Amino acid sequence: MKRSFTLVTILLLSVFISGSGYSQFKLAVGPGLGMNFNLYSGSDLKESGSGFGMVFGGYTDMSFTPTIGLITGLAFYDNRSASISTTGTGQLQNGGTYNFTVDGDVSLAYFQIESLFKLGIPKSGFYFVMGPILGFNVSSESSETTTLTTQGVTFQDGTNKRTEKASIKDTQVRFELKAGAGYDIPLSRLITVAPQLTFGYGLTNVVKDVKAKVLTIQLMGTVKFHLI
Repeated sequence: MKRSFTLVTILLLSVFISGSGYSQFKLAVGPGLGMNFNLYSGSDLKESGSGFGMVFGGYTDMSFTPTIGLITGLAFYDNRSASISTTGTGQLQNGGTYNFTVDGDVSLAYFQIESLFKLGIPKSGFYFVMGPILGFNVSSESSETTTLTTQGVTFQDGTNKRTEKASIKDTQVRFELKAGAGYDIPLSRLITVAPQLTFGYGLTNVVKDVKAKVLTIQLMGTVKFHLI
């Protein structure tokens, strides 16, 4: 996957540069800050989960023609956390039953590299993006809270709630396809603000041998400083 990601980036750069004059080339760099809405799904999950997370990084916007460009970036912290809630019924030793709920919180964060093809609409400020993302896990924890909801049924310590925390093992390198649109808002000749809304489809499972993936709707705001 790493090799494919690199080849795609090099190919796009080669095509864009060879097909456009250097006089049209424009370069802008700047920080970006955004919010993720994460959706967990997979056949190994009893219930789907969802949650919010922050993302921040640095980005480069290269325009080879008025319509064709490339956005590359490093997300230093990209949070893909979510919460999953399930309910169930257990068996008591005396033959009775009890009800319980399990609230699970998954905290995942990645260092991510992205390379997005940019297609702009001339003289409008609007543009579309699409491309691959490669993510490396930097934080992975989980917590699970079990609550007994049947009156009179408790754990051995007399409470009806128990929380367990653990590190998530065997997380995989994340490979994602991302697509969306943005809008360049010029503040001056040298500074542009760009809100961007994208959808990321996770192609790899979060954990090895567990069929569970993350889909993400991301709202990002980037401040671009024009260098060329």
